[in-house]
Parts: sequence; structure tokens; C-alpha cells
Amino acid sequence: MFILEAKYTTNLPQVAYSAQQVQQYEAQAAQNSGTQLSHLMQRAGEALFSWFEYDQVSAQHVLLLVGKGNNAGDAYVLAKLLHQSGRNVCVFSLYDPALLSGDAKDAYHEACKHSITVVMERPKISDFCVIVDGVFGTGFRGDLSNDIQALFKECANTRAKCLSIDVPSGINGTTGIVAKGAFCADVTITFIALKQGLLTGTAKGFCGQLLYASLAVEDAFYQLTPPSAVYMDHTALFVELEKRPLDSYKNTCGHVLLVGGNKGMAGAIRLASEAALRSGAGLVTVATHPDNVASVLQGRYELMVHGIQNASELSILMSKADIMVIGPGLGQDEWAQAIFTSSLGFAKPVVCDADGLNLLAKTKLRFDNAILTPHFAEAKRLACDFETIDVFNRFELASHLAKTYKATLVLKGPGTLTVSEECININRSGCAAMASAGMGDVLSGIIGALLAQGMKPFAATSLAVYIHGLAAQIAAKEGERGLLASDLFVHIRRLLG
Repeated sequence: MFILEAKYTTNLPQVAYSAQQVQQYEAQAAQNSGTQLSHLMQRAGEALFSWFEYDQVSAQHVLLLVGKGNNAGDAYVLAKLLHQSGRNVCVFSLYDPALLSGDAKDAYHEACKHSITVVMERPKISDFCVIVDGVFGTGFRGDLSNDIQALFKECANTRAKCLSIDVPSGINGTTGIVAKGAFCADVTITFIALKQGLLTGTAKGFCGQLLYASLAVEDAFYQLTPPSAVYMDHTALFVELEKRPLDSYKNTCGHVLLVGGNKGMAGAIRLASEAALRSGAGLVTVATHPDNVASVLQGRYELMVHGIQNASELSILMSKADIMVIGPGLGQDEWAQAIFTSSLGFAKPVVCDADGLNLLAKTKLRFDNAILTPHFAEAKRLACDFETIDVFNRFELASHLAKTYKATLVLKGPGTLTVSEECININRSGCAAMASAGMGDVLSGIIGALLAQGMKPFAATSLAVYIHGLAAQIAAKEGERGLLASDLFVHIRRLLG
């Protein structure tokens, strides 16, 4: 019989921390909660065991991979509990158990008292229905040896369910950097606090389903150190989206100007502009290449579409707008460069995307009030002059760009990061179906519309990213392959009410 606090939950906290923060403060959190680190190890083992009792009741042959740190201790506690429940358990130690120390060493000796098999040579991996990764934990950084990479690859090629303890081995829990050959989990149960690196980028896919076990010390931990990022849920994100008054009319709901669509590239600016309409903007003006006017207007007559040849024509349109979105389908030719240079004089909020970002990377000029929305490749181009930045550390890259460009920065990808000078939000929504042309254009239109309706940049951007991803998740229920960016419109409208 195990205490409730030792169980895991699918209800993830709304704050995240660096792995170093957890390492630094977990002992103090335990003490402030009236317990000890050794008790936390026992609770961690019990939380892991509860997953077997609730999710893997029929699993009888379990392999535990262990290292030489506290993750190994958690694994040895789990091994004892599994053995006591009548399951067949094998522990494969990748290091000499003599290297264990402290609570992990005690957990090893306790497991040995129960005649649990501990081997130093690789067993036949295919014999097991569940494989538990307890090799490395929050302290991992750097590379994996070739032997460990080969082991993890063999695990991935079996039909076994793979469970990681706290952090999948080979992933840096702070930066999210994934070492070559990292352990790929179906489920990860993380302890005490969410580690920010598990929530974004490639690492997100290596975690599988992320579960959380507080070990009954989360309140004490939260009091010791502020979070490094927030992980806002649906309720928190919608707080600043005010209900539309009964006496609203188009001019009170914001005027968005979208600039882009070079010759032959009408699709991108059409998607962005319709997204702005579907997200509640009262007025939407499109400034595009003269050749595209008919294409953009066709079938969506609510748009005010202008073909512009030069910067002076854009200036007239900018004077009437509350928000500008620039970049979708803009191109980088002479026409695009002239239009982009003119847009730098817009004093109100600007959403800069796609070719707007590529042109921004080529100039030292800056927008006064910008939201930049790069994917990874665009972000690297924006950071090309900053050789000291580890571009694979998404948190460092996004924060540096936000500071350098004095902007709200959206680093797109799994677990999209929204970064201001004060805060980082890690997005919860999204799916693989979003790997489709035009998705970024739709996002820029949503952001522009929410800004036009009076939301602050960080709140508007965080909500837009979430709505964008959730709309894709809903649409993808009919199939991930072949999802079109325009398939999101009906769901965006419903989600925003």
C-alpha cells in the first residue's frame, strides 16, 4: 500500500526549472518538508512502481538499466518493489556497483538482500517486455559512449515499452540538447519539478508521454527558487483575452495590415490574412504585389487588398493600421527590400515572419516594437553574428535573440518558446501534422489579430501559439498526413469563441 503522494499524475505543473535548480534545492526541499533525501528515493521508486500497477499490470519480464548515480538508486528501489510483486526482474549495471555512493549504494544493497539479479554483461534485450532507463539523470551533459549508444539503439528496436526515470539518458534537462544515440522513451516520469529541457525541441520526442511525481515536496521546492520558465495551460493563457462587448464594431476590434506576397507567392499572405480575420481582427488590409490582388481577394472578399509598387504606397496603408504583419511570401528581391525598409518606420507593434526575418538578419536596423517568429534555421540566421551562442540550446538562443532585437521572440518547433526580457513560456500544444506549408503564415496572422484586439505582446503571442497548435491537434484527428494550414481556420474560430 503506497501513499498518494508517491503516485504520478498526467496533470503537469505550470512552471518549469533547470536541472541544476532541482539538484541544488532538492535536499533543502526535503528537509523543509520534514523528510530526507533517502525518503525521496523511496518515493520515486514507489511512483515508478505505481506506473506498473496502473499501466503495465501484465508486464512480467522487466529489465532495468542502471548507472552510478541517484537514478540508479531509484531503479534499485523499483527493482525491489517489482520483485516483491512477483515479476521477473533483471538489473543490468553499466558501471561497477562499487562506484555507487550514499542513498543509491544503500538502495543497491537493499535490492541485493532480496536476491535481485544484477548483471554486468548485456542480457538478451528482446526477452523483456518493459525496459527501464536509470542510467543518467539530471546531471547528464556531453556525449554518450559508443557502447551505450548501441545498447539504447537495441532497446529502441525491440517491442518493449521503454520507461525513463526523471530524464531520458542522453538528454540535458536544462538545455534540452539531445546527445547522439540518446535513450528514446515511451514514457518519462519526472520528479519534484518539471525540467525545462524535456518540454521543447527534439528532447520532447525522446520523452514520450511525460508524467509527473511531486514526491510530496513540490510546495517546499517552489518556495526556495523561482521557476526558469512557465508552462501555461489553457485557463492561464485565456485570462487576458477579454470577452467582446455587446456594442463592439469593426473599428474597436483592431486593424491589421499584412505585408507580403511577392510575385507568384500569393498563398502565404492569403493564409496569414485569413487567419487574422478568423482570429477576430475587425479590419484586415493586405499590401501585396500588384500581380497578386485578384488571387488574394478571390473567395475572401472581407479582405481589403492593395497592390503596391513602392514604399510610399505602403506608408499610406501603415498610417491607418494598428498592427502590422510583414514577411509571408515577401521574397528578398529589390521590391521586397524596398517594402521591408519602409516597414521599419512603423511605430506600432510589428509581427515579423518568414522573409521579413531573413531581411532583418541582413540589416542593423530594428523595429521599435516587434514580435519575431523564427523557426530554428531562421533563428540561426538572426544569430549569425553571435558566435558565443550555443544555437542548439533553444533557451539560450531564444533569450539572446529577444534581448538583442529588443523583441518578443517566438522560437517555433515542438514546445515552441515565447520569450520576452522578463519571461519564457513553453507551449503545450502542437503535433507532427504541423509539418506542412503555410503553418507559420497562419500563426503570424493569429498573433497580429490578438495584438489588434488589445492583448499585450507576450500574452498575445503565447495564446496564439497555443491556439495554433491546439487547432492543428484537433484537425489532425482525421489524419496527420495531408493536413493543410487552411484546415485550421474553423477550429481557430471555435477555440477563440
